[in-house]
Amino acid sequence: MENIINITASYTSVYDDETAKTLQNNFSRIKEECYLDHAGSTLYSDTQIKNVAADLHNSLYANPHSVGTASNLTQDIIEQMRYLILNHFHTSSEDYTVIFTSGATASLKIVADAFLFNTEMTNSTMLQTAHFVYTQDNHTSVLGMREVVTAKGAKVTCLRHNETFEIFHSPMSPLTCSEQKSNSLFVYPAQCNFSGLKYPLEWISDVHNGILSGITSDTSTKWYVLLDAAAFVSTNDLDLSKYKPDFVCLSFYKMFGYPTGIGALLVKNTSANVLHKIYYGGGTVDVSLSSEMFHIKRQSLHQRFEDGTVPFLSIASLRHGFDILSSITMQKISQHVFSLAQFVHNSLLTLHHSNGKPVVKLYFDTAYDSCDFQGGIVTFSIIRSNSEYVGYMEVLNMAALFKIHLRTGCLCNPGACQRHLGLSNEEVLRNYDAGYVCGGSTDLINGRPTGAVRVSFGYMSTFKDVQTLLGMIIECFVDGPQIIKVPDCQFFNLISDNMATKKKCILEQLYIFPIKSCAAYKIIGSWSLNSKGLEYDREWMIIRSSGTCLTQKQHINLCLLKPVIFTEKRVMQLSYPGMPVISVPLDNTPVNTVEGTICQSRICGHKVEGVDCGSDVSEWLSLALGLPNLKLLRQSNCETKKKDNKPELSFSMQAQYLLINRASVSWLSEKISDTEVQKDTIIHRFRGNMILSGCEAFEEAQWKNICIGKHNFVVTGPCTRCQMICIDQTTGIKTVEPLRTLAEQFHGKLRFGIYLTKESKEDGIISIGDNVCIL
Repeated sequence: MENIINITASYTSVYDDETAKTLQNNFSRIKEECYLDHAGSTLYSDTQIKNVAADLHNSLYANPHSVGTASNLTQDIIEQMRYLILNHFHTSSEDYTVIFTSGATASLKIVADAFLFNTEMTNSTMLQTAHFVYTQDNHTSVLGMREVVTAKGAKVTCLRHNETFEIFHSPMSPLTCSEQKSNSLFVYPAQCNFSGLKYPLEWISDVHNGILSGITSDTSTKWYVLLDAAAFVSTNDLDLSKYKPDFVCLSFYKMFGYPTGIGALLVKNTSANVLHKIYYGGGTVDVSLSSEMFHIKRQSLHQRFEDGTVPFLSIASLRHGFDILSSITMQKISQHVFSLAQFVHNSLLTLHHSNGKPVVKLYFDTAYDSCDFQGGIVTFSIIRSNSEYVGYMEVLNMAALFKIHLRTGCLCNPGACQRHLGLSNEEVLRNYDAGYVCGGSTDLINGRPTGAVRVSFGYMSTFKDVQTLLGMIIECFVDGPQIIKVPDCQFFNLISDNMATKKKCILEQLYIFPIKSCAAYKIIGSWSLNSKGLEYDREWMIIRSSGTCLTQKQHINLCLLKPVIFTEKRVMQLSYPGMPVISVPLDNTPVNTVEGTICQSRICGHKVEGVDCGSDVSEWLSLALGLPNLKLLRQSNCETKKKDNKPELSFSMQAQYLLINRASVSWLSEKISDTEVQKDTIIHRFRGNMILSGCEAFEEAQWKNICIGKHNFVVTGPCTRCQMICIDQTTGIKTVEPLRTLAEQFHGKLRFGIYLTKESKEDGIISIGDNVCIL
């Protein structure tokens, strides 16, 4: 099967050889199976089960409610497990209490049943002030909480996906002190089990500080946060010393496969007073009367909420699962599953039928360029070459033939499923009338999917699993010879609703290139904008005696000529390997005026007027570069009347600014072998003025107007690339990449980055970290 896979994305293992071998030995029983449903339940390891069996074989555990040596041992083990769980999440019993439950769903129900929305007021007052707010992309079990809290008088609000990010991205007004009349609860997932989007944990403190008071128009309520961490903690590190939700729910089988039927509710001790439990079972009371309505519950929080005998044998087994995770570390696990998902996503994104039509429609919320925002999940639908959808049941059946285990449907996340499939409430109800039910087999109605295909990775997943999946899709669903290419921009629009990264799109770096075709000068902090662009950008150029401009196309080592701007000293210093530093004044203007013609480029024939910077720097350049009679020409400050309305330009002659999207660079970088280029410096080959982060790969190709900080810019077009991007700007070494891969991926259209022109001619300031808005 592997010989039919023609995917150009590259993959580098996160695990070292020893870890990979250990995992291989631990999961030898599934070597013929390709298990890709770790978000549903991950797998237990051989070592884990052997240790569990040995523990049970060699120990005597008894009911912890009994009194005796065996019971006391069991109680000790249970308390040790509480400590181990809290330690795993970087906290202690001083801050949090572990309540054992049957799983995340049971934990959610406990909070729904016990949360006190009112304080001392009447129900009529509470109705106006208590709120239950949840995000659209929550699990079905969170939606079930609505029925309970509504009956208790809370006002229920669903925050749409985009609306949620807009709220948390907006400035937060300071809270005004007012009398607390009620308690309100916000529920959201740490990671979406549909798309793998990791929601910002910083939202927890934002909610505590009252950011949701703006949508409820109520500052008299105290906000609490319930974090659904079930999908997150299986492959990510949750640090409760840094992020402090009031309640956390989780299931242990999602973390290490065994035991099932046990989870936990973690309660912040300072928030325990808002949980009021009515029902009580065995082991939860100090005293009760059978003939009268009287009882007193236990003082300990977990004893009050753990009705009946806890599953003590399952609890004793937990430590063997934690041992496996700690031997690898959650940080490595998180990066490992992300790397596998990133490879699958990027491979499917570029996979096309022989007629150029895409093979899949991906449902994603990030650009898969950061482990901070994306988990190890890829969700999609398969499309035929005639643009018809393939039902997920057909995909499921074909996968089974290849011994691939995956998940299909709406994945117990109706909100995320509906949003990504583009279904209205009315359409969902019509689908129900037509026979669709959750977990059913009706996968297409009127040609449109009712659910999706999800693959998810765990700590023991391998690159072979990825190859098996891609091989199955190519063999079963690709029509004709596969084509690997970047999808059309319109396709990105259809499959992406990347609010998470758009709201974090910022100006990450600024560069100017004072001397045309020479090294960049990195801006720290802020920089001035003038009518031509960034101040001092491409204001100088090196010319031959013939008057033609010298560029890296003729002399690669120009990239090693580094200018540094000292604004306070009013000089530009030039350095070059083996040469002493020389300074060029920023203010003094020599008297000689030279007129030259730039050629050997697309702008051949354009006349420019500049000022000769003198014989000293001329001799220095000639010695450094080994070429005779070189001159440094500075653009003349003399204003000339332009025959058209085109903006003023420096010696760049193309546009005022060149913008590069880091996500696009990361995407391209993944297609190139590690031996071909230095990936940590590849972005410098594109010589951009503005580097943006937090955007979706290639979304810049669709932009018309953008705002960076306080400045509006017009997109004047894409940047057409040439062989200069093959020059490593840090070493001067020329390679065939990334030009070759760029040509392959875009079928000869060598475009990368976009040109910008500032709308206003007024001077201004731009700063690193400025927010970027797409207009």
